[in-house]
Amino acid sequence: MNYSKKIVLLSILASTLLITGCDIGDSSKKIEEKEEQIRDVADEKYYKYLWHIDSKNSSEHKIVEEVSNATGREFLSEKIDPNADINILKAWEITKGKDIKIAVIDDGADVNHEDLKANIFLAYNVDGKTTDIYHHSNNITDASHGNSCAGFIASPINGKGIIGIAPESKLILIRQEEEADSAAIEAFEYAKDNGAKVISCSWGTTDVSESVVAELKSLYDAGITVVFASGNEGSSLDEEGINDESEVPWVIGVGASSELNDVAPYSNYGLNIDVIAPGGNHSTSIGLLGLDDSGTQGATSNYGLVSNDYAFTDGTSFATPIVAGVVALMYSVNPNITPKEVRDILISTADKVGGDNADYWDGFDLERAYGKINAFKAVQEAQERFKSLSSKL
Repeated sequence: MNYSKKIVLLSILASTLLITGCDIGDSSKKIEEKEEQIRDVADEKYYKYLWHIDSKNSSEHKIVEEVSNATGREFLSEKIDPNADINILKAWEITKGKDIKIAVIDDGADVNHEDLKANIFLAYNVDGKTTDIYHHSNNITDASHGNSCAGFIASPINGKGIIGIAPESKLILIRQEEEADSAAIEAFEYAKDNGAKVISCSWGTTDVSESVVAELKSLYDAGITVVFASGNEGSSLDEEGINDESEVPWVIGVGASSELNDVAPYSNYGLNIDVIAPGGNHSTSIGLLGLDDSGTQGATSNYGLVSNDYAFTDGTSFATPIVAGVVALMYSVNPNITPKEVRDILISTADKVGGDNADYWDGFDLERAYGKINAFKAVQEAQERFKSLSSKL
């Protein structure tokens, strides 16, 4: 953030505090706290690449041109839309999701990653019945998809790299690669038994079983919000024979948006998908910067711009934990909110992106669902509902 922006912000804060009758000492303290919060976020090592958090800043830093020059890939021609982010900075003025537990069910993660370990609450390997969830190999192709997913949720504000959407939340990392329904159900039950309020699943089978649907309904009834990725084939999930987890009525189904502030072309869609969120588009722009899926073993896609612990990526797999992080923020301001209310709020506060290319009927566009999530509006609405309920008690 440049100095002129800080001066304007601090002037507004000072005026507001004086109008509300705070004394000068109290005003100064609050201004200092506000400036410290801004400094902590903006000083994160790779902040300029985090367009899903601050797209205007990324656009001003011309990061697309930087990546294009670094890779020599001239086809990286698409710019960053200044409105492509999810309005998270304003949400963080309210909450950063302190101590809300989020489970990530995936293929493991690097529990010693510099930008993850501080927020890990538990780790469990369903397949091996151990706490060891990492791929122990020097081969960078033996990667942990879940490592990247977890980082988008809960990387702390520590000056080391990126920032998760709920940077003060706590992770329950569950490795579950066995395809049996019993393994999936065990993973869900482990998350529930250990206090998860949100479960993030960046996977799908396109043929969900009745037993897993019943488990998802059980979690819904228990007050746990489950989020699933729609997939990356750029196709309709409404076709005959497709019955994906992301379409189950008891979950939040998530598609991906791009740097252009519109649906990503690879994002699967359908009548039962709820929202889209930043997933990036590697083919024409830079994708999202997250934790490298190979952890500390080496980089798979860092373009020489970031350290080996980080990489640029894209997919609905990463839009999903971004939504899960926003849900955690909502729970932190309203612990009584139900999964139904979570879905309703995410839908009602979503931004209708796509411009003339969109075709919303009753608020729904087949490819864009109900729109792109707006973190601030969602958190604000969740908080208002809690205040309203509290006033009646």
